[in-house]
Amino acid sequence: MLVNDSGLKDSVKGGSRRDFLRKMAFGVAAATGASSLQASVTAFASSDTHGGSQGSPLTGSFQGAFKEAPMLADLVKAGKLPSVDQRIPSNPRVIKPLEAVGKYGGTWHRAYRGPSDRVGPSKIVEEMLIDWDAPDTKTIGLVANLVEKWEQNADASEYVFTLRQGLKWSDGAPVTTDDVMFWYEDINQNKDIRPNADPLIRQKVGAEYKLATIVAVDATTFKVTYAAPNPLLPIAIAKTGGFPNPPSFLAPSHYLKKFHPKYASVDDLTKIATEKNLPAWQALWGDAGNMEGAIAFWFKNPELPTLLPWRVTVPAPADPCVLERNPFYWQVDTEGNQLPYIDKIEHAFFESLDVVNLWVAQGKIDMQMRHISAGSYVFLKENEAKGKYRVLNWRSASTQAYFPNQNCPDPVLAKLFATPEFRQAMNISINREEIAEIVYNGLGVGRQASPVTGSPEFDADLVKMWAEYDPKKANDLLDKLGLTKGSDGIRKRPDGKALEVVVEHISPTGSPENDQHELVKGYWEAIGIRATMKAVERSLYEEHCRTGEIEIGNWGFDRSSVVKADPGRWLGTIPDGPWAPTYGNWYAKAAYKQEEPPADHPIRKIWDLWDRVQVEPDEARRNALFQELLGVHKAAPMVIGVVGEIVAPQIASNAFGNTIAGYIADDTLRDYGLISPQQFYLGRA
Repeated sequence: MLVNDSGLKDSVKGGSRRDFLRKMAFGVAAATGASSLQASVTAFASSDTHGGSQGSPLTGSFQGAFKEAPMLADLVKAGKLPSVDQRIPSNPRVIKPLEAVGKYGGTWHRAYRGPSDRVGPSKIVEEMLIDWDAPDTKTIGLVANLVEKWEQNADASEYVFTLRQGLKWSDGAPVTTDDVMFWYEDINQNKDIRPNADPLIRQKVGAEYKLATIVAVDATTFKVTYAAPNPLLPIAIAKTGGFPNPPSFLAPSHYLKKFHPKYASVDDLTKIATEKNLPAWQALWGDAGNMEGAIAFWFKNPELPTLLPWRVTVPAPADPCVLERNPFYWQVDTEGNQLPYIDKIEHAFFESLDVVNLWVAQGKIDMQMRHISAGSYVFLKENEAKGKYRVLNWRSASTQAYFPNQNCPDPVLAKLFATPEFRQAMNISINREEIAEIVYNGLGVGRQASPVTGSPEFDADLVKMWAEYDPKKANDLLDKLGLTKGSDGIRKRPDGKALEVVVEHISPTGSPENDQHELVKGYWEAIGIRATMKAVERSLYEEHCRTGEIEIGNWGFDRSSVVKADPGRWLGTIPDGPWAPTYGNWYAKAAYKQEEPPADHPIRKIWDLWDRVQVEPDEARRNALFQELLGVHKAAPMVIGVVGEIVAPQIASNAFGNTIAGYIADDTLRDYGLISPQQFYLGRA
């Protein structure tokens, strides 16, 4: 259940339409409740071979002649494109449509916030070697995707991947292990391009990071060998193998060699960078290894060959930003129709969520979940008929959270933030139930930042830890720390200055998060902490987090479904959740400001446990170690979770097909990437 019978659901009273809609949302969300991920992926049996469908309704089979979109058939007739059977692998991945075989054509209209909103479009198009597989709303598995199969040895220290025969880049060039070796040798072992190699091949063994060895067996098969067992690799690939660049383990060598100093002169590369107003040739590839440069990032470079269902043709900051179908896409439906069904995706720019809501009500959005808020749920339901759309409720695995930075530039604040009693006071001063009720229409649960209900890592005690509303106890804790109140009610820091904090966030105008910030500001000021809520642009926020130049950050504590696939929230290594960013940089050897934590800091125990989890081949022992890691956070939560498991409304026009309600929305699962957007279509009856 999203909420239990004695929880928030009981606080919804009265018989108004607003109350009815809230109860209805809970009823839908409850269907995705406690059992949602109980059958989740685990490590595979040793010496196993993996591929095929694993019984998923989103994976099917096909035999016969391939078919294609009319716009591509016209290009074939004009001699501008090879025939469809020459463009698709001999064994394409076959997708069984979620509801029905779709119709070709049309433009999918969405909304975005500009270049910094790059993650939204990315989650629609990402492709990994291995993909999440969702047989139903309660089960998550894995399926071979860009590869036709993968094998692993007994202790999961060696993996063999076999690419699909005949796989092609979006420009028609063949995908081979030459692209794997280019990615491995020329990108990941070039410090100018990537100061640190991709995490999927950079393994922490003891105190050292060791690079995996990759060998091309033949044109379609490659072997990856690690210094120690790596049993979590398949789920890590499914989570991290797409954004922001072509899939991990692959890069279009025939194109990118033109921008690599091994194959082109530095003078020529510098000239190209200058023409693009970049400071150095390395910026063509990205900043400090982020692979978001002008030539390396698919979202910025229309010429970059990709393996995605749609490729960018009009990049951000254009309004609209446009993606168009990839004629060499390598998936088909159960009738042999080459996917995707939809020809084009247009992202219209917005600044205020009020604009997005207006577009929805006017029927201008075909399908969207990102930037569609539970705070607008009543409005969305009231305008369904007018806007000719459905509201399909998913459940968010993210918890709205605040991250006090233990590494912030102000040493007095840094010491306070590192003090468990201070964080506890900040936590229990917040009335989470009031926020859930007022801000999120009762469509969320007051809780601590923790794994979502139904996750294999779910911990009922952690959900409640420091999450009660007790302002009296909060005041007592601060009093015991010697932080006395002045005549204005604001406490004095140990250095005599007023106890003031700045909270940075990226919440757009009109978002429920802005209302949440104002309530939190009031709660903290009621216990003597003056808070300034400061809205900043996303790229600036991310920069402040990476460098530690932030006091408190606000972000969603996500990646809470299959937690071991991406535990960075718990390790302090994800910059947008800056509870200890420079410590995290030190641990990850990141290319930003680093600071070694004190020997007795609990983050060291967290890291030690994670290092052991990663190389533990025994699943039961691995799970026990991870629960011990969560126990460190349970003893003294590092962050301030507020409201989570919020209804995640998805807007789908009545004409938009092959999307349904009931799934968990999480970054780890790639949001609606989980249900294969390439099988969405326009023309639903």
